[in-house]
Amino acid sequence: MQTPHTPSQAQSQPRQKPQPPSQSQSQSQPNLRSLTGLRFLGLLPVFLTHAAFEGVFSDADVSWGFLDAMGNTGYAAVSFFFVLSGFVITWSYRSRDTTRTFWRRRAFRVFPNHLVAYVFALALMLAAGAAFDAPALISQMFLVHAWVPDPLFIDTGNTVTWSLGVDVVFYGLFPVLLVLVNKIKPTRLWYWAGAAVLMVIAIPTVALTLLPDTPAMSVGDVSRSQYWFTYFFPLSRTVECVLGMLMARIVLSGKWIGLRVLPASALVVVGYVVAQQLPFLYRLSAVLIVPIVLLTASVAVADAEGRGTPLGGKVMVRLGELSFAFYLVHQALLAYGHILISPKNAQGEVLPRTWDTPGGIAVIVLSFVVSLGLAWLLHNGVEKPVMRRWSRSRRRVTQQPPAKVPAT
Repeated sequence: MQTPHTPSQAQSQPRQKPQPPSQSQSQSQPNLRSLTGLRFLGLLPVFLTHAAFEGVFSDADVSWGFLDAMGNTGYAAVSFFFVLSGFVITWSYRSRDTTRTFWRRRAFRVFPNHLVAYVFALALMLAAGAAFDAPALISQMFLVHAWVPDPLFIDTGNTVTWSLGVDVVFYGLFPVLLVLVNKIKPTRLWYWAGAAVLMVIAIPTVALTLLPDTPAMSVGDVSRSQYWFTYFFPLSRTVECVLGMLMARIVLSGKWIGLRVLPASALVVVGYVVAQQLPFLYRLSAVLIVPIVLLTASVAVADAEGRGTPLGGKVMVRLGELSFAFYLVHQALLAYGHILISPKNAQGEVLPRTWDTPGGIAVIVLSFVVSLGLAWLLHNGVEKPVMRRWSRSRRRVTQQPPAKVPAT
């Protein structure tokens, strides 16, 4: 769900430790092609989890087996995208940026794509005869719906856009957060990262302790408010973005511990297995947050030192560049597309269509291909032209530039 500024990597980077950015070099950090590829790899469990929720298989054992197999992978991927957002934006921050230019660039990155995908979702809803919840849809248009303490308020229209609401909050706070993060001495960065990890772990504990147990969710043995506070509440998820910022500074300050990509990947697998043994809310991000931040940083270091990874290949990078647009279109296509091709009974109620196992797999693959095609159109027809035309002001630079957001 996150879609940070798309990185790319020069093919021949010298093998040396990344150094803290100065005023003259902060805009020339090594590009991170592997993290771009990892974005798309992280998007796959999100797509597959949403596909599993549709229950396209006639065999109930196959449908439930598919959903069980996906488990909490989609939740882990969402956490990764928030960490990645904080990491990449801090890494690619330009010392010449003002607060206004930063906000301008992020606004034109997010809102045009969002509004086009929002209209696309509304059109599908209308065609499918889905019910319109006006307050929820209006708040979704302005990306403030994640502030409403009820997950059901988010479960309409283009539901995935709740994470963009988190992004908007993070982008709004970023200039201040950057000042604070840059004031931390390099020798203290790991302590602050540890404190941020403890905050992520504490969030479900706070939810279970202080928030009411009712009304209950249909899964997870938690209430709606507990689930919302842990998973959707923008300030709760912004902590993960800040953790990404801290990890970027750790790498840029030369304080990385030297962990390589393969061991970091193994830690993610181990963390996922451990998470499945814990209560539902702790599976969402609390247990996996440490492996996720270590993997993100290790992949970035591999690129920065010129080692690279297979994720930095041309195809993976291209798919990673489409990931934001893909994320915005896939869930509405799955949900309302399924309704469109399903029959209705005499009372007008939808009877979700199902297929045998090969047919269900074909439907999921076709949905993936169509989503990818729509993402290509959105990326090339909206995202890239808008960023080229409006992400930078065309006014002449004056002799007295406005105040800059402080860099490291």
